[in-house]
Amino acid sequence: MPTSASEKISAKNLANNLLTAPINENDLNKINNEINKEAAAFISLPPSIQNALKQNNRIVFIANNPTVSTDQLAQLLRPDDVLVLFNHFIHADFFANHPLASTLPKLLFFRQIGDSKLHFGLPPRSNNVAVMKRMAKAAPLGILLSNQPYQFPTPSDDPSPDDDPITDERTLTIPPAVQVLLQDERYHSVLSECHPVVEDYPYFSDIHSSAPSSGFLMYRLLLAAREHVQLMQKAPLPLQLLMIGFNDNDKVSHFWHGHNWAFERREMSAPPAEVEIIRQY
Repeated sequence: MPTSASEKISAKNLANNLLTAPINENDLNKINNEINKEAAAFISLPPSIQNALKQNNRIVFIANNPTVSTDQLAQLLRPDDVLVLFNHFIHADFFANHPLASTLPKLLFFRQIGDSKLHFGLPPRSNNVAVMKRMAKAAPLGILLSNQPYQFPTPSDDPSPDDDPITDERTLTIPPAVQVLLQDERYHSVLSECHPVVEDYPYFSDIHSSAPSSGFLMYRLLLAAREHVQLMQKAPLPLQLLMIGFNDNDKVSHFWHGHNWAFERREMSAPPAEVEIIRQY
């Protein structure tokens, strides 16, 4: 049965009441079906990041691009930034220790590996969990996992261990302080790769786990979330977005064939107002 206008209004009011409080996954899925995608995007974020977006002026996405140096980041970052980092993110020590970068709120996105128990960037894959505890002490931290909560997998759960061989330096278990972050709904949430913000995405039906790239999924999510922030605060301009190192040329070593890069590149070639893309240095 279609949702009535009064029910939609009620759902929106419920969502607004939950903006600074934890929300369980069942309630989140129900609300996502009943409210606009901007509000659904905002409440999909961990409450720690919801609060940060209401207090800061710019969201900075940093791709795992080796051409981006810490010197360049130090010049670009501002005190009013919220940072978005992906999977086994680059320059972990810089983000944990730099006088400015360490004080900025951070959203860490970890992508599910296919339909396995694993997420890229978390044990038993290569990871930066050793610095996540330091990050959480220095500034607001939010953890967003795609499709499922962290399953605490072991190396035997890895469907393709040869893709990321285990070394002596790798952390294989989650330390207690980081376990708290992954289990406390104030700091973490789960994002479906089929979220309404990417309902128009042309995935490939013949490729298993075809879906938007991590960068594009988070771009669409936070583009929508900033519109909700603008509506709540009646701001003259939405939050600015800065995307660093999101290349579409052969200087990047790998483009997975399950992402529709042509679709993503077309959209990113003409970004909306207050969105800046720095592709290459």
